Amino acid sequence: MRPDFAATAPMRRQRFLRHPEQVAAARQFVTEPLVRGSEVRETARLLVSEIVTSLLDRMPSILGAGSFEVAYAMVDGWIRVEVSDDGGPARLRRRIHEVQSDSGRGLGLVQTLASRWGVREGTGGRTIWFELGPPPPNARPGPPGSG
Repeated sequence: MRPDFAATAPMRRQRFLRHPEQVAAARQFVTEPLVRGSEVRETARLLVSEIVTSLLDRMPSILGAGSFEVAYAMVDGWIRVEVSDDGGPARLRRRIHEVQSDSGRGLGLVQTLASRWGVREGTGGRTIWFELGPPPPNARPGPPGSG
């Protein structure tokens, strides 16, 4: 059962400069407390990368101007991650891309891989959030050759 993050867990927050090198730092911040090699850790790593890269792609052309914030909370094996910016020139929208396109799949990955996700937009910016939980016990694969 998904926990009520608002009622049970404080968010850890960190602000990062709007710079491509900060994608790795944001990933590290979120995944550091997660079990190395776990599905939740690897999925969180991918989704943070996609969301932060998407935010950077929409930023004004002045590289490094401004910042973004990443926050997370953990409860009972679940993690909630929020990535916030201070707005930007365009409203967030899902785009249709050609099959061979190298970009533009971030929100599609979030939608596919997250247990829950959403977007909050306001005059001060936008926040993209997602939640990941442990797989149900019956979904875990058995030892090799057991199937």
